[in-house]
Amino acid sequence: MKHALLICGVLVAATSAAGQGLTNQGAILTIQADAQLSVVGDVVVNGAGTINNAGILSLTGNWANNASGGALTPGTGAVQLVGTAAQQIGGTSVTTFHTLDLSGAASPVTLTADAGVGTNGGLLVLGATQVLLSSHTITLNNGASSALSRTTGTLVGETNGTAGYGRLIWVIGSNTGAYSVPMSSGTTSLPMSANITAGGSSNGSLTFVTYPTTPNNLPLPNGISSLQGDAAYAMDRYWIVQPINYTLAPTAVLTLGYQDTEWSTAPNTIVESRLRLQRWNGTNWEPPQGSVSPVANTLTTDLQNTYGTFAAADVSRPLPVQLRMFAAVAKGNNALLTWATAQELNNKGFEIEVSSDGHRFQRVAFVAGHGTTSTAQQYSYTDVGAAARGRQQYYRLRQLDLNGTSTYSAVKPVVFSTEPAVATLSASPNPAHDAYTIILTAARPQTVQLTLHDAVGRQVAQLSAPLQAGENHVPASFASTQPTGIYLLSTIVDGQVLRTRLVRE
Repeated sequence: MKHALLICGVLVAATSAAGQGLTNQGAILTIQADAQLSVVGDVVVNGAGTINNAGILSLTGNWANNASGGALTPGTGAVQLVGTAAQQIGGTSVTTFHTLDLSGAASPVTLTADAGVGTNGGLLVLGATQVLLSSHTITLNNGASSALSRTTGTLVGETNGTAGYGRLIWVIGSNTGAYSVPMSSGTTSLPMSANITAGGSSNGSLTFVTYPTTPNNLPLPNGISSLQGDAAYAMDRYWIVQPINYTLAPTAVLTLGYQDTEWSTAPNTIVESRLRLQRWNGTNWEPPQGSVSPVANTLTTDLQNTYGTFAAADVSRPLPVQLRMFAAVAKGNNALLTWATAQELNNKGFEIEVSSDGHRFQRVAFVAGHGTTSTAQQYSYTDVGAAARGRQQYYRLRQLDLNGTSTYSAVKPVVFSTEPAVATLSASPNPAHDAYTIILTAARPQTVQLTLHDAVGRQVAQLSAPLQAGENHVPASFASTQPTGIYLLSTIVDGQVLRTRLVRE
């Protein structure tokens, strides 16, 4: 049977028979409002033990939650860590605190398990204390920007995705304001902040992560397979700010801190004033954005509602040409290729290569690139009459740098219909004043005669045009002596008689 212990008054010291500390093996321990329970040593909650805290529980040792249920009923009380030696918050279960006050701890506090703070409007109070997250998560459930307070205290994350991120999750919901997350390396401040000017949906959170890398920018964040650029021009740190459970993310500008050694240490070749943020969009690094403050050692975004994984690179050598998309589709007997880049670095251009078996490729065209640009670019190319090489073709792009290096895109198959193309005839613009274009679709190469008759049936013009298989564009124009009115344009394509009405205005 559980036993209930009621604590009232102003001060109660608890000591176990085996030594200093408090171990709750299954009792219901209640700390009333205006009461304080001071423990010299550890607090351990096991089994079905519960502490209903409406007052203050202070301890000089470690907090360990091994309870099968909620070890701590947050209520409106505070848990204070006030030890002179290093302390830990852990156990086999997650603890959710109302207010967690670490300002009295003289040494760093380490998380050895995930923890939650701020239920019922409680606070996370750091004072001057460092909290070593050690690959664990602290969730701040109070959505007010004032829910986290400090003097010089910081959160030390610094672990990567392989080890497990050390992170803060802030349940901000629809609130607005300047949200400051005091991350640090343990010796150097690395502040992260979100200045929210328009709130998102009510139950959403923002998660904050940052960690350093080796000079080759490894290890990469989760979900990124390669840096895709020159590590000597990329800062040795990543930042991750992700929205969670938002149907509409808040409107915010992010500011992210760094250390000087992360850009200045060899083999890095970076001019600090040229540093800019680049965001990973799931496929590639987006163009550089925002601004840098070398005095404050911070980088700031200029794109609102932009969250995700961020790197920083010298804007003169941004993380390089990346295909945002590449598609190839059949258009009659032609193949239409379209592709786009997010940004380009020393991009000479693209060779279009085709293969009938997917293994042996040959060059069919070259499309010039835009050199170096941080602006997204769109490209297209039509391989006219491609179906004549076979029912199925395979296309790829070979992207060439100005220094001669090259990379290949994925291979895209194009399957052409086995049905013969239906011959068509049209004109554009229609009505036309002087010049117009005759548009013809043919199943095979051939030369056709185009004839123009006026409204009473008189032939007024004739034109011979060579056609390729697929869609063809033939330039034409009215003679200056031809009056306005309705004309009939006719021809024979693939043995079919085609006619279309053409109006001169």
